[in-house]
Amino acid sequence: MARIRKFVQGDREVKPPQSEVDAYVQRVHGTDGTLFLYLYNYKQGGPRPGDSPTQSTHFDLAAARDFKMLLEDTFGPL
Repeated sequence: MARIRKFVQGDREVKPPQSEVDAYVQRVHGTDGTLFLYLYNYKQGGPRPGDSPTQSTHFDLAAARDFKMLLEDTFGPL
């Protein structure tokens, strides 16, 4: 699990997605009371008993605001 520190513009050649997965989200409070949005997914086909998430990320308020700006820069006003 990782907390977003900052967003850095990438420059890699990236292909469009080859599969689809479900995204799971949860609100999580840190020990200091910080609220996070925990976003995670499992490999295609969904979780099976004992599986750990394939990818997971924690957004705090600052990262959520930055990500919203990136989304709107890409897709227009949401």
